Amino acid sequence: MLFSKEKNPKMEEIREFVPVSSSSDFDSVAPHISNAERDYLIPLIGSDMYAKLITFYKTEIVEELTEPDQKTEKLLRLVQSAVIQIAYWIGFDLLNSHISDGGFKRTESTSVKGLFKYQEENLKTYFRTNGFNGLDTALQYLEINSSDFGEFSESPAFTLLKSAFIQTTDIFNELVFINKSRLTFLRMKSHMQLIEDTEISTILGPTAFGFVKSEMVKANPAAKVTALLAYIRKPIAFLASALLMEESGADLTDNGLFFTSTASGFNNDTERKPSTPDRIAILVKRNRNIGNAYLDQLRSYLTANSSEWSEVTPSSGKVFRRDNTNKKTFWA
Repeated sequence: MLFSKEKNPKMEEIREFVPVSSSSDFDSVAPHISNAERDYLIPLIGSDMYAKLITFYKTEIVEELTEPDQKTEKLLRLVQSAVIQIAYWIGFDLLNSHISDGGFKRTESTSVKGLFKYQEENLKTYFRTNGFNGLDTALQYLEINSSDFGEFSESPAFTLLKSAFIQTTDIFNELVFINKSRLTFLRMKSHMQLIEDTEISTILGPTAFGFVKSEMVKANPAAKVTALLAYIRKPIAFLASALLMEESGADLTDNGLFFTSTASGFNNDTERKPSTPDRIAILVKRNRNIGNAYLDQLRSYLTANSSEWSEVTPSSGKVFRRDNTNKKTFWA
């Protein structure tokens, strides 16, 4: 693990990132740290990069750090911050419980009171949001300094990242606002893949699609591929967000589609309520129409630049699309 009991007799390391009590028990949070690293960190950075961080963490520093080691130390701290936040999020309920042969119990005290339910939910949201945003920050740092972290740049994790049309939360957020939520971005991974498979690959054709994918993993992709990406990313972002909202009423945060209103007569006059089905349908239709319009722009771009994309024969005309939702007749 990237935290150890020896370095946390009074939770010294952990307290740099989470203001826990110095009397807290490291053993109680250690299993959750291990789970956070296994389930969220290692799949993101790869096992070789994780092993390098473990080695660096366990090495006793006796002299001034070299520049590469300084970068590794900074990465370690970014990763530690993300991991410990996620650990407290996934272990929140168990950390507030007492498990014995008599079953599961909660600890009560006359001097210390438990949190209200809304405070618990806010605190879990805090840990979850900061943890996943922290992973995004660490990932961005690795990308910027990929030449210094060969364990990452040569890993399958990096190859998958570079071959995606929308690689990061920030790129997606620039196209469709999701409040920079990595959780929302991760939930749309399958939707983005679906749009790639059913729309983008069909428009480009297998030869051009394969060429674009192979160029994207290179340090310096072909200029025509870089120019094409702007036309590919926009329809993917809008159509994927429409699928997510349609599927779950998602708010382009991770909990569901909500709207904010003002209620009179309360100290806290801001209310957040789930959006109505009609409101969700309006937003889904809006994003889908925008996404389809961007698909038409992609076709037009390929037509206008046919000399560079001779292997592509896009349709120059617009395809009539009809929303069949709640209609008695079906148009294909």
